[in-house]
Amino acid sequence: MKKVFRRTRPIFYLSHLTLSGVLLIGCTQNSPPAPSAPANTPPPQAEPLAMPQAVSPMTPPEPPQPQQLSLYMVQQNPGGFSMESIQASKKKIEKEPNDVPSLISLGDANFMIQRFEASQGYYERALKADPKNINARLSLSNCLIFMQKPDEAIKQLDQILAIQKNSPEALYNKGLILLQSKGNAAGAKQAWTRLTQSHPEHPLTQQVKGELAKL
Repeated sequence: MKKVFRRTRPIFYLSHLTLSGVLLIGCTQNSPPAPSAPANTPPPQAEPLAMPQAVSPMTPPEPPQPQQLSLYMVQQNPGGFSMESIQASKKKIEKEPNDVPSLISLGDANFMIQRFEASQGYYERALKADPKNINARLSLSNCLIFMQKPDEAIKQLDQILAIQKNSPEALYNKGLILLQSKGNAAGAKQAWTRLTQSHPEHPLTQQVKGELAKL
């Protein structure tokens, strides 16, 4: 026997409230009435209030840390560290052993990967060919300080100052090495005072002013 599903037609009703002038329109379908709650059902109990969570006291902000001074490094060309550039520099010095730019480039490439002894050799070869090359000597000084040879690093900086009096980079690095590696605050103060007096507007002067006031 087939079941016949009869579509019930919704019954609309109207209710007109004359006092408020609101017309309510409802729609109901032939659905069973909602079951009513038993007469003796107890009222729902209110949930107990949750205790407020303890709020941790606000942590005071940490005071700003003083800026840590670092060695001045000669500006290097990142493109010079590619394998193609390194091979080109090696081939260049095979033909011209005293080619200073190629020697410095190889020194920089080895310095960047912390092969400091190899880097030192290339810088020294460059300086042998061009003793007054300040960039090569400054890079050699940095290489020596990373090799824990502060006295030799300072000697290279003194040679720069003999070539270029009051070189800001050499005075800055010399003061930093004297202070941090040698514990020589008086020597650092002397070098940085010379820097600030000879180059009052130089960016390196601005960096040492705070430290110089403490010495």
